Amino acid sequence: MREPGGRRHLDVGEEDGSTMLLTIGFAVVALAVVLVGSAATSLYVEHKRLLDLADRLAVTAAESFSIDEVTIQPDGTVRPVLDDDSVRSSARDDLITGGAGALTGVEIVAARTPDGRSAEVSLASDWRPPMLTLFVPQGLRIEANASARSVFW
Repeated sequence: MREPGGRRHLDVGEEDGSTMLLTIGFAVVALAVVLVGSAATSLYVEHKRLLDLADRLAVTAAESFSIDEVTIQPDGTVRPVLDDDSVRSSARDDLITGGAGALTGVEIVAARTPDGRSAEVSLASDWRPPMLTLFVPQGLRIEANASARSVFW
């Protein structure tokens, strides 16, 4: 159909369906962005929770010495002495009694003292996305490391 002046005018019937395909395509892309965004947020929050738990266990393990394990150094400073067994058992006991909060399947990968004054704790957990999709993996193993130094005044 031509308008006066020679321009062509399209009838609405000639474009039927082209807008629908575009709308469906944008809806699929928007849904994918929402699902990937929620999975990324879930992974970030889960890692922060695991890191917080590792910090808590490291601080507890760094302060796990008894008064019998405090030594006086040649320069006159008083310093607690930690060993790997006490750090490991303190981290394990705190994980059992304090719990892992919202985390599931948390395991202590390593708990040790590198210098007798500080404690290092490494934790691992399995993360699962909130909704399984084709866009994100079914799960990942996440790890967190923390260290804390004992202070004795």
